[in-house]
Amino acid sequence: MLSKYFKPSLLEKIAESAGTPVYVYSAAVFLKQITAYKKAFSSLGPLFCYAMKANSSAALCGLAAREGWGADVVSGGELYRALKAGFRPEKIILSGVGKTPAELEYALKAGILFINAESFEEVQEIERVAARLKVRAPLSLRINPDVDPHTHKYITTGKLGSKFGVTFEEAQKIYLYAAESECLRPVGAQFHIGSQVHSAAPYALAARRLAAFMLKLASRGINLKYADVGGGWGVKEGAEMSDPAPLARAVAGVFAGTGLKVILEPGRSVSAPAGALLTRVIYRKRGGHKNFIVVDAAMNDLIRPALYGAKHPVALVGRGRGPEKIYDIVGPVCETGDFLAEGVRLREPAAGSLLAVYSAGAYGFSMSSQYNSRPRAAEALITGASSWRLIRRRETYKDLVAAEL
Repeated sequence: MLSKYFKPSLLEKIAESAGTPVYVYSAAVFLKQITAYKKAFSSLGPLFCYAMKANSSAALCGLAAREGWGADVVSGGELYRALKAGFRPEKIILSGVGKTPAELEYALKAGILFINAESFEEVQEIERVAARLKVRAPLSLRINPDVDPHTHKYITTGKLGSKFGVTFEEAQKIYLYAAESECLRPVGAQFHIGSQVHSAAPYALAARRLAAFMLKLASRGINLKYADVGGGWGVKEGAEMSDPAPLARAVAGVFAGTGLKVILEPGRSVSAPAGALLTRVIYRKRGGHKNFIVVDAAMNDLIRPALYGAKHPVALVGRGRGPEKIYDIVGPVCETGDFLAEGVRLREPAAGSLLAVYSAGAYGFSMSSQYNSRPRAAEALITGASSWRLIRRRETYKDLVAAEL
């Protein structure tokens, strides 16, 4: 269990000082996942680009940047955050289905490694922006390899029929077009089959298809440098990341010795185990046959259970009383879908007791909102056995209206 990295006494101190709800991250756990990736892929020497959409906290991104990682960003805002966090521009790639001309211009001016395009119309827009800036835009295409990773439908992205990428047939036409353009410079090809993939087999299949396609392009005189295999390696709630060695073997089995520079985009697998959401019990109540624990965190703080059906482990920080009961952990938001966990077995907590929701380091704060005009949570980073620091202050009521005119 991840709880061994989050000492109850330290969690109590953080909650007492920072208030609740508060996201708490462990620098040690975050770096442990990074080290595991480096070890597994040591023979291949890839470029790791941290997928910032999982968690764009400057403190965590700074840890990744100092480890020599690059960043995978999907908006102009993420690019701004990546540069502020210390990622080198030449190790940043810009992905996403709907990049605006302004975002494309920002990326080209920043001098990033390449732009991952997802349609012919986008490639034409990149060409127009590059012509206006009088540069040649480094270009990669996201290719949909039509591989089913057997994961949640909302996070399956490599099957035909999804909004992501282009087919191999369309990609060939686009690369031939780009190769003739004075403003485009084709440098890579990418796929991303989805998230929470627990088997290396789908990666191996997609990698073989991509490698064959890149060889076909080379026969037409288009020699790409980068083979980007995306991210999505699975990590179960309540557990550390699975050993990425099988993934490394699958990728190396295809690309080792080809001369291509492999890129990986880990995100959730690195940050999810490193975070916990702390929340305090407000009330306890019974509704029909169910026992409810009402807490001060809500779906606006952690939407994954309501959106994806994610099952985050919840533990009582401290002692409860009496025998264990089955509880639903719910928040104050006016939605039946406002729950953090259902069917949790706990000893009865007193009002004011502290609960920890684990595996909340990815798509927790980054997907949080001000729904119901609830200020967003604070964030803290555990830096040592008994040390921590606040890395984001709690929002105030004034923050809720600060941008309104």
